[in-house]
Amino acid sequence: MEGDVATWGPGNFDNDAARDHLFEMARALAEQIEQALEAATFLKLSGQGSAELAEMLEPVLPNVEVICVLHETIGGSFLPEPEAVDDWESRSEQLSEVSSAERREVIRATFERLRQLAQQCWEE
Repeated sequence: MEGDVATWGPGNFDNDAARDHLFEMARALAEQIEQALEAATFLKLSGQGSAELAEMLEPVLPNVEVICVLHETIGGSFLPEPEAVDDWESRSEQLSEVSSAERREVIRATFERLRQLAQQCWEE
């Protein structure tokens, strides 16, 4: 498409509209994390059981992972500020009951990966 101002490369994400879409997708994932943590906090404060809390927290770590993958593989997607990642990890630890040391390590490493990406992005 010659003359198309928004197109600047041949790739699927090599134009402004596609980059904006990618950014908004990743930002929506971050908003879902925040909403899940807020809802889980409310449930915990209201005395709900651990099954309900676990269900409320289900999207948190998959969304963290997807944000990392989007940024690592495509680049240029939304990344939260490092302080937000610290907050998410802290609240997640307080709200979830993880008995397996192996699972706790995966969770820690997942948040650390996002934290490192966010620090690189926000320092630039």
